[in-house]
Amino acid sequence: MSIGYDPFFLGEKHEVPLPLLIGKTAQDALHNGKVYDFTHFSIVMNQRRKCAIYSAACVDESRMVQIPRDNKSWHFDPRIGEENQAGHEYYAQNDFDKGHLTRRKDVCWGDRREAEKANYDSFCYANIALQYHHFNTGIWNCLEDWVLDGLENEKKMLVFTGPICKEEDEEYCGVHGEPGCQIKIPFGFWKCVFFTVRQKLTSLSFVIRQRPDRLHDSCEYERLETYQVPLAVITKETELLFMHSLYEANPLYFWKRLSPAAGPINIPEQHRIQQPSDIVFGREPE
Repeated sequence: MSIGYDPFFLGEKHEVPLPLLIGKTAQDALHNGKVYDFTHFSIVMNQRRKCAIYSAACVDESRMVQIPRDNKSWHFDPRIGEENQAGHEYYAQNDFDKGHLTRRKDVCWGDRREAEKANYDSFCYANIALQYHHFNTGIWNCLEDWVLDGLENEKKMLVFTGPICKEEDEEYCGVHGEPGCQIKIPFGFWKCVFFTVRQKLTSLSFVIRQRPDRLHDSCEYERLETYQVPLAVITKETELLFMHSLYEANPLYFWKRLSPAAGPINIPEQHRIQQPSDIVFGREPE
């Protein structure tokens, strides 16, 4: 039975190692950034906010198994500790969903027993975060399917997902909880998908903002709108440092635009996603 994230899942020539924690993210990590392995995915935890820094999954659509959803399977992981996970009380009597980071269906593959174990593992409280209901049922939840549909033959992916946390995020301690719990509503979420096309490694990165307000009117993202972005944006928002070559594998690494004053320049860009055809899978050199 396969256990945990595999950096060589896409092949020996296409390594995608777990990212390095830097800055505040490294300071807040549980047990110095210890990696907790589950069936087909792995998690690194934020001790201060009692949620995952990221969840990284291996997805093989060619071996998917249909496992019925069971909302009675929610559980704490004893290795992480109940005190380091936000449980049911934070999702009761409010507008928040128990939003999976690694999607349940993404890890339900392999033989029947393996898929059932992965299904159960995905219902760990370490693999969820506070997500507004409309967020959890929109475009964001379809991205992996849209990416798979856009590929020709390759049906294996590596998917990283996590919250975008900011110091000014609103604390939420449940309906009956006392202030000071340190659990906060994430500003938004990010996702990175890695796959191969014609033996070439490609990465796609996405962000979404769920916070309803615009502090200082400085946020460039419309609420509950999904954007495709360069991988460098994920590093900026999360303080997760990926292997250098992975940044160049992203088609939005640079977008060439013309400036009347300066001539051709290369600048990072963001690209709103509203339908599958909006996803940029690659870009020919200009």
